[in-house]
Amino acid sequence: MGLFTSENQDTMKIVLRAFGEASHKNYGSHSFEAGYLESMVVEMLPYMPKRMQKVFIEDMVRATKKQEQQVIEKMNKEAA
Repeated sequence: MGLFTSENQDTMKIVLRAFGEASHKNYGSHSFEAGYLESMVVEMLPYMPKRMQKVFIEDMVRATKKQEQQVIEKMNKEAA
């Protein structure tokens, strides 16, 4: 176990890394992995308290906004 993680968290991290590597080798990109994990996260949400659901959703909103901003910055660089 990590200092701040449970055994299940550590195991899931190992399994997810192996899944990512295998799906990338199988499909040549991370598209399948991303879609599978998207479905898995949505299915996992009902198993956590609504308060935590909102925390994770807010975190994804922040991460999405960051990615969108980076896309805008790249587009502006390319247009210049």
